[in-house]
Amino acid sequence: MSWDNRVVVVTGASKRLGAGISKHFASLGSTVILGYRSSLEEIKEIVNEIKESTNNENVFYEKFDVNNRDEVQEAFQRIISEHRFIDILVNNAGVSYGGALIPSNPVEKWEEIIQTNIMGTINCIHAVSLHMLTEQRGSIINISSLAGLVGMDRLSAYSASKAGVIGLTRSLAKEYARFGVRVNAVAPGYIENTGMVDRIPENQMKEFNKKIAMGHLGEINDVAEAISFLASTKAKYITGQTLVVDGGLM
Repeated sequence: MSWDNRVVVVTGASKRLGAGISKHFASLGSTVILGYRSSLEEIKEIVNEIKESTNNENVFYEKFDVNNRDEVQEAFQRIISEHRFIDILVNNAGVSYGGALIPSNPVEKWEEIIQTNIMGTINCIHAVSLHMLTEQRGSIINISSLAGLVGMDRLSAYSASKAGVIGLTRSLAKEYARFGVRVNAVAPGYIENTGMVDRIPENQMKEFNKKIAMGHLGEINDVAEAISFLASTKAKYITGQTLVVDGGLM
């Protein structure tokens, strides 16, 4: 398939995985819009690096907080007005805080995790849904996690939120299929240069890698390749699925 006329929006694109996903789609020739909420200088630097490394000038940024429904709606309206269509939405924005869910710990951070990871995803889908459903085409890829499938110690809220993303994916796939819009999810395992790996002490990495069937951590591009596959016409009969990218750990 040709990616040249595809418009891709990636949320949470100013950090590790999101930036890598954006770079991958830009390397395919797509027009890519990086959603961010924090540093303008940081996102400008990322966009310039992507342009230089992929030789693709059609890389842009758009500021919005996925938790702010009005901001999301306005941002997506601007994107559609400027680029005419959003072919692919990658819901990557998310947060995670470690810690046991016990009575002595405050719940505010857990509330933020649920709000951002689930409602943030819903806000972005809601903003693009009428557009895609009216045009009767489009692909939505939600980023879940291995934690959403198996649960992880001291990541209870994060695991719950990512399980929620999987449930949301399955339900929306059924709702949107009749309109030609596909909804899938990708569940990364332990990937280099992402937050999941930060929880593992360096002196334990060798032993941890032995638990992975393939014997090593994944790379960001492994996740990006899975996403672009699900968004491509090669996956035109695939919807409601969660593709696990974990090297056989699960």
